[in-house]
Amino acid sequence: MKIRSQLKALLIIGATLLLSACLGGLLVQATTQVMLAILKPMVGLDPNSNGLFQQPIIKNRMQSFLGDYYDPTMQLLRTADKVQEEGPLYYVVSRYTPIPQVAEKAGFVWNSDTNQMAVMLISGGSTTVIAERLVQQQ
Repeated sequence: MKIRSQLKALLIIGATLLLSACLGGLLVQATTQVMLAILKPMVGLDPNSNGLFQQPIIKNRMQSFLGDYYDPTMQLLRTADKVQEEGPLYYVVSRYTPIPQVAEKAGFVWNSDTNQMAVMLISGGSTTVIAERLVQQQ
């Protein structure tokens, strides 16, 4: 009887883990679709005039992975003049620096194949890349 209870518990745990993995994959796919719906129509347009970085799905993710770098990165990215696309990559590049003591340039990129965001900061010839942890799609 005890073995039967343990098997039942294992089946419930296994089913829960399987369901979690499926839901996680669906969530990643849904997020990718939302990001595409936001970025695709903005290609060639000014990201700032169109509120790209104010979109909660973008702003919250950037705040999360950039931490203390969020505010200076945004100051740089506000100088960008258009969203660009190359293959699965959607990106924005700053044109000049309002804060040379922090960095000369910044770039933001989102990869539609992996649903990963990253930022590149260039300062004094050194490049720093800060990226989200990659979540594998199921």
